[in-house]
Amino acid sequence: MQITFLTKNEELINEVHAFLKEWNNEFSYIKTKTSGSTGRKKTIQIEKNRMVSSAKMTGKFLQLEKNQNALLCLSPKTIGGKMMLVRAIVLNLNLFVSDVCSTPLKSTDSSIHFAAMVPLQVSSSIAKTPKQLKNIQKLIIGGAPVSSSLEKVLNNFPNDVFQTFGMTETISHVAMRKLSEKEISYTALPTISFSQKEDCLIINAPNLGVKNLESNDIIELIDSTHFIWKGRKDFIINSGGIKHSPEELETYLSPILREPFFIAGLADTILGQKIVLIIESEKKKMNKQDFVAVLTKYQLPKEIYFIPHFVRTESDKINRLKTIKKISDAQKQVL
Repeated sequence: MQITFLTKNEELINEVHAFLKEWNNEFSYIKTKTSGSTGRKKTIQIEKNRMVSSAKMTGKFLQLEKNQNALLCLSPKTIGGKMMLVRAIVLNLNLFVSDVCSTPLKSTDSSIHFAAMVPLQVSSSIAKTPKQLKNIQKLIIGGAPVSSSLEKVLNNFPNDVFQTFGMTETISHVAMRKLSEKEISYTALPTISFSQKEDCLIINAPNLGVKNLESNDIIELIDSTHFIWKGRKDFIINSGGIKHSPEELETYLSPILREPFFIAGLADTILGQKIVLIIESEKKKMNKQDFVAVLTKYQLPKEIYFIPHFVRTESDKINRLKTIKKISDAQKQVL
């Protein structure tokens, strides 16, 4: 592996070297922190041999080859950044390390065979460095959901773009969905298979030490290696006896809302839970008719909360639980 630093950030350079030192030490594991998007952050230990297996599966799935160029634009403190370093080591890739920022491609015009970004970096690169973004032959996007508006743009992207699916227990992604070909289903990486219990995904990944892992992800199982993701079971809203997936409602609302937002359920004495819409914005008046055009009467939010700044993780994923705690100070509109 050859490393080229495009960044002059000494802290970032030191973080890369610190990881390489940890990777080459006598211990069989590395330590990392979870994102904290659905609960408290915690430090966990991940076996190095399983990280190697994950890297090899990604390489085989994407048909990456020795001495190709890869880009690290994620923090080496996160599992996403650590895994990019591991892939470069295991697959013997030439690694370019850029600043961890919204426009990581501004410092290079090199042809990049493989890169991983969060949605914010992709959308900013489309707006500010579109030519450089098109230099990436295979781009994977993770860390946070891809909005329907961003997905629509990527449907026409000239090279391969994938949205990843994974969780803490699987180290990194276990499946990918090809956005550049408008695929709706996720495909398993090599050696991984799926099943379903009730509505939720079960993962088998023997090379990662995962057997019959029951997730909280609601899916439509197509076969043992393909599924369509519907939403999170732990976010399900039961309003008046009708169950709603916030992620599904968010998909319907994406075309009419420009600001970051999410749907949540709050306690209600009559309905049990009421559907509310939380928008990252200063207060403004929303027109009920806009919502009626895309939602049924049972899906309509009862209230809208305007919060100037959402709480986010290091990978720019919205921390829903912590953001909801801020609504007591938020501006509110009743629909």
